Amino acid sequence: MKHQTVAVLLLIVVSALVSPHLVIGVKRPRCTVEDKNNVLAHCGHYTIRGHPKEIPPKHSSCCKAAEGHDMQCIVDLLNVTERKNHDQRAIIDLETACN
Repeated sequence: MKHQTVAVLLLIVVSALVSPHLVIGVKRPRCTVEDKNNVLAHCGHYTIRGHPKEIPPKHSSCCKAAEGHDMQCIVDLLNVTERKNHDQRAIIDLETACN
């Protein structure tokens, strides 16, 4: 009986070491393409290049779209056309403007 208990405990420990994501949970990505598209759709007015710089109201749809997201991550997901059309600094600044 003692050997069986040791074997079961060893199996549990090995399983925990081999698959730690099952033990500690899988971390959600910082942001997704869908998050980026949502931010651009609601905040484009504030981030489009050549547009006078404005700060979105804290209770705007832009701030709701940006809420809880790492704006650097959003910028990292921009494609070439989006980088040409949107001011990356303005996107990053949404993080502080909306908090």
